[in-house]
Amino acid sequence: MTTESAAPVDLKPSSPWTLWAWLMVAVVVISIAAGVVGGILAPSVVLDVISLWPLAVGAFFVAAALLPLRKHGPARISAVLPLLLITMLGSSVVLHLVGWEELPSSSSDLVGPLAVGVQEAELRLELTGRLLVTGGERDLYAVRVERRGGSTGVPEALESAFEEGPSFVVLHEVDGGRWFQTSGWELSLGPGPRWSLVLDAPDLEADLAGLQLKALKLGGNGSVSLPPPGADDLMCTVQGVFVIEVPPETGVEVIGEATVPGGWVEIADGYQSPFAGPSILITVTEGARVEIRQP
Repeated sequence: MTTESAAPVDLKPSSPWTLWAWLMVAVVVISIAAGVVGGILAPSVVLDVISLWPLAVGAFFVAAALLPLRKHGPARISAVLPLLLITMLGSSVVLHLVGWEELPSSSSDLVGPLAVGVQEAELRLELTGRLLVTGGERDLYAVRVERRGGSTGVPEALESAFEEGPSFVVLHEVDGGRWFQTSGWELSLGPGPRWSLVLDAPDLEADLAGLQLKALKLGGNGSVSLPPPGADDLMCTVQGVFVIEVPPETGVEVIGEATVPGGWVEIADGYQSPFAGPSILITVTEGARVEIRQP
């Protein structure tokens, strides 16, 4: 009586594609870690990757379903799992950078009330990191935390509003923990209200040309584009080092020392542009360095 042992399953040897695919998974993981350590990515990207774990589980199920095909199919089919993991990791980083609101990193962003019905608003913001200011749409204000590493915390707002009078907003940074440290904020302001702004940051870039601006106080370093004045003069006070761009053919008066365009008139305490009408009055404090540009 003879017994026959069961024949072993004849699986094809792994394809070099599989080895290279797993190597790429390791490269992507190391790249994300290096990006966080090097400050290219915010630490919250780790939370975003972990939050998409259902995609990784789905990749394992797909790879398990395709495993029987290795017996008769191409050997490189075993590279499906690492390729799906690479796709999941890459998608996580992309969604993190674009600020998909369903990710944990978006919980640090801040959106204020609607700007509808607000006639005047005052906002104060002093930041230790980079600050980018632009015009918004519907909201009175919105803060998006940059998805790059740094030492700046997350935004918190103190608001007060009255039925007859301006809305007051004070934005300040608070400690968000080790995962929510960023290089700076992006602030958008509603175009409806007449704004009085106090902005102070070591790296400030503000495009205010689309806003209605009543008064502005600047501190730190950076560049600012101002809108035309309204019915009343626009008052601007500058401390620090700034390049300020004013609208063309607009009356501008500078009190203090500044670098101004050619053709401007030097007056007793500063400079004046050759245009009439409502003016922008820029006061340069002692020790500040300001360059005025006018297209």
